[in-house]
Amino acid sequence: MRFHFWLKDKNEGIFPEERKQKTENLPIETAKVPDLMIFPLSMHIGKPAKAVVDVGDKIKIGTVLGEAEDGISANVISSVSGEVIAISDRATVKGPNTCIVIRNDHQDRMEEPLVEEGKTLSAEEKLAVIQRAGIVGMGGATFPTGIKVKPNNIKPVDTIIINGAECELYSTSDHRLMIEQANGIVEGAKIIQEILKAKTIYIALEDDTPDCEQALKEVIRSTDIKLKVLPTMYPQGAEKVLIQKLTGREVPPGGLPADVRVFVTNVGTSNAIHEAVNLGRPLIERITTVSGEAVQTPKNLRVRIGTPINSLIEECEGFSSVPGKLLHGGPMMGIPIASADVPVTKGTSVVTFLVPEESERGEQTDCIRCSECLNVCPVSLQPILISNAFERADIEEAERLGAMDCIECGNCSYICPSKIPLLDNIRSAKKAIKAKNAG
Repeated sequence: MRFHFWLKDKNEGIFPEERKQKTENLPIETAKVPDLMIFPLSMHIGKPAKAVVDVGDKIKIGTVLGEAEDGISANVISSVSGEVIAISDRATVKGPNTCIVIRNDHQDRMEEPLVEEGKTLSAEEKLAVIQRAGIVGMGGATFPTGIKVKPNNIKPVDTIIINGAECELYSTSDHRLMIEQANGIVEGAKIIQEILKAKTIYIALEDDTPDCEQALKEVIRSTDIKLKVLPTMYPQGAEKVLIQKLTGREVPPGGLPADVRVFVTNVGTSNAIHEAVNLGRPLIERITTVSGEAVQTPKNLRVRIGTPINSLIEECEGFSSVPGKLLHGGPMMGIPIASADVPVTKGTSVVTFLVPEESERGEQTDCIRCSECLNVCPVSLQPILISNAFERADIEEAERLGAMDCIECGNCSYICPSKIPLLDNIRSAKKAIKAKNAG
């Protein structure tokens, strides 16, 4: 049994200084496509895709490079035409991973569209297109959408939430997408509704994006879709937080949104569904914010998946100062990566370059029992106790305390006056728990 300590006036979030002003008003630009492209076979949660091409093969935009394995997996699809020159382990966001490397011929030769123009599809056929397109959760979770959106008669969904509450401090990729491609987001939501036969659709965003609110209002005016504007707070966009705020339902510990009849997906995923089903385009590109105090010219870029981050640095005119840390993601939830040779994947919503003074953690001291980490945890965990259990190598206790329910928002580490690496320890505990349970 797990116990929660409830605090008076519990915040369940924080209000950090946002850095979105660097890019929130910048239109999306199309990034240049480099000569070499790198495609990890594991750019989604679950089993890596199985390589179905060989070195020397000629490929096109839309060629399936890796087929989804049985279970939780997703197709990996080429975003360029050219030649496969290597299939080998390379550095990725997830560490060393089998990757397919393609020499881009810059001819942009394309496979046939996923959908025949003018063809009317059934709900089942639309689901099959989503699966073939290789779509995954583009807010960062990267769960294969073709599996997530498959109807479940035992747990039928009645509510769909399209998540536009973009929380990370520097990220504005969803912001610009909502302004520039609001119609695609709404059309994708309708497709999800048709497949799941859900009654209600919400689009959720925060109150610091009135331009997004206006763009979406114009598109949903003739629909039954409900636009919900929530107070700006980090992490307002966490799916369990959104579900509670919009429906009053609480996902049980260890549970999923489907357990309370809700489906949640990112605005980028919804737009990708529209592009696959209505336009016949597989998931080969995404919007990525490149920002941070070290970046010379921060931008919102339309990037082909497989593009090395080095290429985006050039796109943004290099650095204004020496970077202290490179993050795949933002300062709160981002994962540090050692090399800019790592490629953009389906979940790369933002790449952040911090200056050295931002990236210094500070000297760790003993816990002063202030309870702030409990106060700001949006899912009511006890981060310090989970961290302590991990440091004692008591993985069973960390699991009992609910480590697997952590959404890795980073609030606890951000607020901790003792500079204890709470999020790092909890992430490590989760890995240890998964390894223990798999064994």
